[in-house]
Order: sequence, then C-alpha cells, then structure tokens
Amino acid sequence: KDPVSDECEERNPFTETREEDVTDEHGEREPFAEKDEYMGTNTKKPEDTAEDLTAKGKRMKMDKACSKTKNKSKSALRKKQLKRQKCDYMHSLKLLNVLEEYITDEQKEEEEEEGEEEELIKIFQEQQKRWQQDRKELKEIEPSHEQFTKTLENFEDLCDRVFSDEDSELDN
Repeated sequence: KDPVSDECEERNPFTETREEDVTDEHGEREPFAEKDEYMGTNTKKPEDTAEDLTAKGKRMKMDKACSKTKNKSKSALRKKQLKRQKCDYMHSLKLLNVLEEYITDEQKEEEEEEGEEEELIKIFQEQQKRWQQDRKELKEIEPSHEQFTKTLENFEDLCDRVFSDEDSELDN
C-alpha cells in the first residue's frame, strides 16, 4: 500500500468505511480505539508513525518541487509581461515621436504656405499699386498728348496753308 494515499484516505471523511455505532453519537467510546478523537492522544504504533513521517516528507518534497515550478512559471510569466510592456512602451515612444515629427512637419508646411500666400498677396498688391500709378500717369499724360496732337494738327494746317500760299504765289 502507498502510505501517501493511505494518509489521504484516513483524512477524507467521505472515504471512511468505519461502521459507526449508534452509541458513538451519545458520547460513549470504545476503550481501545487507534486514536482517541476526544482527547487528542495518538495511540498508533511507532512503525505507522514512521511511515506517516516518510509520507509527509515525500509530500513536503513534492510540495517544494511544485512551489519551485510554480515560482519559475510565475517568474517566466512576469518576465514575459515585462518584456511585452517594454516592447509596447518602446512602440508607443516611437509612435509618439513619429506623430510629433508629423505635426511639426505639418506646422512648417502650413507656415510656409502662409508665407507664400502672404508673399503672393504682397506681389499682387505691389502690381496693383504700379497699375494705379501707371493709370494716374497715363491720365496725367493724356491731356498733354491731346494738346500735343492738337498743336501738331494746327501746325500741319499752318504748314499746309503756308505751302499752299507759297505755291499760289509761285504760280502767280
């Protein structure tokens, strides 16, 4: 028989096959029971106690091995979780850096576009000023031009008359 399984069977109240007497419930006891349940004294033989101790030692070794394995698996799981957290953290940092870079690039592009727009607006305004000045100058020149053309026409008329008078004098 296996002392470990025997010990477990002794402890398990569901596997006990001891026939109980009706008088046990009323406080009457058998005089030579293996264990005195009411007083707590152990009446087992020394060989049984040695077997119990070796079984208990085996259980303790198994428990110790189980706890070592459990601790190793917990440690490995913790390491894996930490590694995953570190990886997630590094990916988050990289993503954050990429997003910051993207935002700064977008801001620079917007500023450049605004600068270009402002420059185009300035150029357009300067051209409008030049056109206005040119119009103003043309308006100022226009009366002088008209006066010049009138004077020129008058001069031509005068010249024509003078030549025609001379021609007529020559003919006469």
